[in-house]
Amino acid sequence: MIDPPLLAALAGSLGAGGLFLATTGARRRPVRIADAFANLEGPPRETAMETAELAGPADSWLERVGAQVYVRGHVPLSETTRTLLRLHGRSIGDFVAEKLVLGTGGLLTPVLLALASATMGAPLGAPVQLAGLVLAVLGWFWPDLGLRRSAGRVRHDADEALLTLFDLVMLERMANRSATQSLEAAAEVSDVAVFRRVRGVLAQAGLEQQQPWSGLRSLAAELRLPALADLADIMQLDDQGASLTEALGARVEELRDAHLSAERIAANEANERMTLWMAVPVMIFGLAFICPPLMRMAGMS
Repeated sequence: MIDPPLLAALAGSLGAGGLFLATTGARRRPVRIADAFANLEGPPRETAMETAELAGPADSWLERVGAQVYVRGHVPLSETTRTLLRLHGRSIGDFVAEKLVLGTGGLLTPVLLALASATMGAPLGAPVQLAGLVLAVLGWFWPDLGLRRSAGRVRHDADEALLTLFDLVMLERMANRSATQSLEAAAEVSDVAVFRRVRGVLAQAGLEQQQPWSGLRSLAAELRLPALADLADIMQLDDQGASLTEALGARVEELRDAHLSAERIAANEANERMTLWMAVPVMIFGLAFICPPLMRMAGMS
């Protein structure tokens, strides 16, 4: 026989989950007056950008479910999380789908264990049943923790990709190509997130028959990569007939010097942390040699 408290807890969880989904589905996000007037001239850039970030071009059904949960459930995502997802090259739907899978797995694992134990005649106690809620909360926030832990590495990879983009643009420019052609050829070399986003800005500017400089500056603010805005400012000088090779070379040298300084600082911090852990065994051996004489002097042995 299945434990009645277990059935009651399971039924209550399902009922509460259904009530929450029904309530969130019935709610409608209020429309701001500024957005309503802006729609008369066309969809705002932020709305189109957010729609493009909900799911990737080769999205799966789970990613589409995550995108729907994000839109209909009004899942809060901070701007830092959005920026890290953009640098990762991940969509919001994929991120929310991971949260759903881990949260649902954490919620159902203790319940399934309790059901299996109850069918074998050894029902588990209430703490095991309540552990599902704790595991569900932990599983929901676990992707956020993993994303924050990888922030330093993602920023480092983005800086490296941007420096590579600078070098490629300079090489294309030395091949006597225009500014836009140099950017397009350089952005086609790699498939990392920064290169893909630059390609998207260039393609959108080409469709709109406009120069991509303002779009690159917006992308730099979105990804929090000021060097990309500097690249747009330098490449825009081509419209005035200025020489870009020297300016690009000087800016690349400045960026590489700053990147090298940051790497040296990180290496020094790592060495200091290693020195601390290397000192712990020395202290233990020192205490092992000093303690016996001190104990004899104190008459304890």
